[in-house]
Amino acid sequence: MHQQMSASEHYEHGLVLKRVEMFYPAIEDFQQAALDPQCAGKAHVQMALCLRSAGRHEEAVMAFRQALASPIFSSEERRHILYQMGQTLESLGRYAESLEVYGWIRKEAPGFQDVAQRIKHLSSGGRGPVPRSQGQWLGWMEGVLTCGRQLKPHVVSFFEQTGEWLVRRAEDLKTHRLFQRNGPDSSSAVRQRAHQALTPKRRTQPALRDRTTESRRHVLVPVRLRSCFSSKARTVTGEGMLRDLSPWGCRVTSPVPVHVGADLECCIFPQDAANPFIIDGATVRWISPREFGLAFTNVRPGVQRQIAQLCRTQAA
Repeated sequence: MHQQMSASEHYEHGLVLKRVEMFYPAIEDFQQAALDPQCAGKAHVQMALCLRSAGRHEEAVMAFRQALASPIFSSEERRHILYQMGQTLESLGRYAESLEVYGWIRKEAPGFQDVAQRIKHLSSGGRGPVPRSQGQWLGWMEGVLTCGRQLKPHVVSFFEQTGEWLVRRAEDLKTHRLFQRNGPDSSSAVRQRAHQALTPKRRTQPALRDRTTESRRHVLVPVRLRSCFSSKARTVTGEGMLRDLSPWGCRVTSPVPVHVGADLECCIFPQDAANPFIIDGATVRWISPREFGLAFTNVRPGVQRQIAQLCRTQAA
């Protein structure tokens, strides 16, 4: 599959996967894109961001360094890459290195973002987020007040009414039974009521039958579309080819093993690969060698309509 895609296609494909937080398949695409010198720099940047989001900070720093070795970036772009690398070094506890990186940035652009504050914070032994200075806070408040004075009276009235509504809602919450602490058993009662409130209600049997009846109205249509899938915990990620599709499920061929009952997120790439169909929840119903079936359990109505339209087009 990789040989059929150009470096730029791998890069664009990776951006789509990164946008839906399927970081490991995205990294594979960026690795392929980085083989082309024309795409290497920006591919390494995106790879670093994916690695950092996946918690692989050491590898992210290496990818940032590889990106900085590329000659394609402007001075401004290099400063942004250095800034991201400095933050990643901070998260690793490598404060001396992050100070050095911030120093490079300040030398070229003293007012770049919050670099001066970060240098001061780290130099004084501070760790973690940089605290906002009082001057910054007062300046922000002055800006809000200035904008407020420029608003028309009816807009100001709208904001005041909104504020009053929020106060009333806060007072209502205070008196809600979930927050009451009266009686010796109030703690256990609150926990029980909170559990009941947060536990989803079971579907009734007729609802299940209705869904089964509805799903039978949509026959699986033969297709040949690229797809990526990932478990919620990112323990399973992979890519496959859709062979059959309906608004309620699909059949996927892939060398990546899955197990029955696994809950996955899925991206289906139609002809317009930049706008995939994103399935928020799909459950593995059956498996066979290099193949498995998915039932869509959490799909947004708009996406379901798009899939139904695609199926009608394919079946025509």
